[in-house]
Amino acid sequence: MKSVKTIILIVAIGIISFNTMAQTADNKVPQAVLTSFSAKYPHAELKKWKANNNTYMARFIMNDKKYEASYSGNGNWLNTKRDIRHIKNLPDQIRMFLKSGSYASWHIDDMERLRTPSQNMYRVEVDNASGNKFTYEDAGSFEDYVLCFNDNGKLIKAVDNDNY
Repeated sequence: MKSVKTIILIVAIGIISFNTMAQTADNKVPQAVLTSFSAKYPHAELKKWKANNNTYMARFIMNDKKYEASYSGNGNWLNTKRDIRHIKNLPDQIRMFLKSGSYASWHIDDMERLRTPSQNMYRVEVDNASGNKFTYEDAGSFEDYVLCFNDNGKLIKAVDNDNY
């Protein structure tokens, strides 16, 4: 009986310690960042904070979709992005461009919706290697581009991924 109580006590201490460590990780996020995030996304289900230098990223779920929002250390919102998993979730104009435009034969590597204080855009990464990451000398050149579209589906820039 004594060993059962000891085990329960050890488990309880472990749970308390784990919760304390989780709170300590969140406590490293400045209050200004936490306040700004809560004001911008009051209905978000926060999953995790991640810090990189003086930038803080919140991963969260809202309306059954996963997002990542970035903030500067003083609480200024920098951007919010949401991965897009299927081409059908892009606006019609962008889908039409990708199916019939100059990149129609290219492979789509990644798609996301990016919102910043100055503009909103869709980013689509494409390559001309049909998704192959390795190319051979006789296979030709490998190109990788980031295509940026505005809310109306107009291509606003195409940048070599190495220079993005």
